[in-house]
Amino acid sequence: MSQQKRIIIYLFSILINALGNSFMVTAAIGSAPWTSASEALARISPLTVGLAIVVLHVFALASALLLGSRFSWWTILLSFSLVVLFGTAIDFFLSIHQLLYTPVALWARILYMIIGMPLISLGLALYLQIGFVLMPPDYLMKSLISRFKSTSIGATVSLAIPFLIASILSLVEHELIGIGVGTFVFLLLNGPLIEFFQKHFQSPVVSPDEKILSAL
Repeated sequence: MSQQKRIIIYLFSILINALGNSFMVTAAIGSAPWTSASEALARISPLTVGLAIVVLHVFALASALLLGSRFSWWTILLSFSLVVLFGTAIDFFLSIHQLLYTPVALWARILYMIIGMPLISLGLALYLQIGFVLMPPDYLMKSLISRFKSTSIGATVSLAIPFLIASILSLVEHELIGIGVGTFVFLLLNGPLIEFFQKHFQSPVVSPDEKILSAL
């Protein structure tokens, strides 16, 4: 696969991920962990969901640095640029949903969740295989895995962080924001869906770090 094609697929994976997240946010029955935390932050602040994602991802990258991870300035810049693209794309797709159709009936919201979830997993499958630069939460996960010397503990703690953020901010608003049935269904099915898509959309070059992350 040529370098140019890998870059195109890589950027496409970010957009597909953002589109999937926009469907789950619009469904309003639970989002992926970091997105749910972003929804909660957006609710109590003037930030959009996309800008809240940028803020929380910067927090994740800073946390990874505090845990001892070391990155070049170039890697930090690229990762931040990736987050800005991701957050901007989510806001764009959310605006399209608001303009065209926002589901109200439960069956329509469930349908939106069913559409969004595999889109996120497809985006992650492609992103993890191409993986020029990772998103900040992935660097934080790697740092926690290294700190605890355990993949399962590191992965669990890395997911507990956005849950904690969303829970605390939900307490401020006296209602659950971004956390719901869809969140737990996502956590249950995301791994198998990523594995499914990676089998059908394989990249010839996968780094060891990407293999570790794709197994989570």
